[in-house]
Amino acid sequence: MGIGKLSEKVSELSDVIPYYFFCLFFSCISFSVAIIVFSGEISWLRPLPVIIYSFYVVIPYLLFAVPLQITFNKHPRKFNVFYLLIYTVLSLLAVILFNVILFEREPTYLVKTQIYYGLSFAAAAIYWFWDSVFLQKKIS
Repeated sequence: MGIGKLSEKVSELSDVIPYYFFCLFFSCISFSVAIIVFSGEISWLRPLPVIIYSFYVVIPYLLFAVPLQITFNKHPRKFNVFYLLIYTVLSLLAVILFNVILFEREPTYLVKTQIYYGLSFAAAAIYWFWDSVFLQKKIS
């Protein structure tokens, strides 16, 4: 690969990086609000709990969703249901791993709860939505 091709790739990537951060930021904030609403503690809907939950949410998003998002951006499609399905499957795995590592819970216990499926789907749908808004378009 020549220097010209390499600088062209870096230039393309530097144009897209801010959109990855916007998607990650809005996804973390939105999912934090969803967690608070799912928990039933609407009185907690203040800036500090949203910020705290966002710090916990950013780790699984960075480890699981962003690499998948980069792959999807090679063939961009807005609001593609197949992308949502893949995000959902990965989200189910990420929520299990995150809960087992942080809270040392048995995975079989977690799979039996409704909140597991609700949070997993919400995490996937929120990230898929912001991904479609910011990145899943042809970049010219």
